[in-house]
Amino acid sequence: MEVNMQLDRKAIDHLLGMNDAQLKFVISKLAVEAGLDLSSFNISGTDIASIRKALGNATDADIAKAAEQLSERKQRRDR
Repeated sequence: MEVNMQLDRKAIDHLLGMNDAQLKFVISKLAVEAGLDLSSFNISGTDIASIRKALGNATDADIAKAAEQLSERKQRRDR
C-alpha cells in the first residue's frame, strides 16, 4: 500500500487529527516509501508527542522543504 499524500498545511492538520497509532503508521509508511529503513527504531509515545509538536510548529517553509526532501528521496529510490 502506498501512502500518496500531498504534504501541505492541510495534510499536516490531518496528521495532527490522527490518534497515535494512525500517526505512527503513516509516518512509517512515508519513511518506507522514501527509502528510509526504520526497522531498527521503535517509535515511542514520547517520539509521537515530539513529532506532533514539530508538526504543529512547522512553518509553510518547513513543510515545503520536507515535501521536497521526501520527493527527492523517493525519486532516488525509484531509480
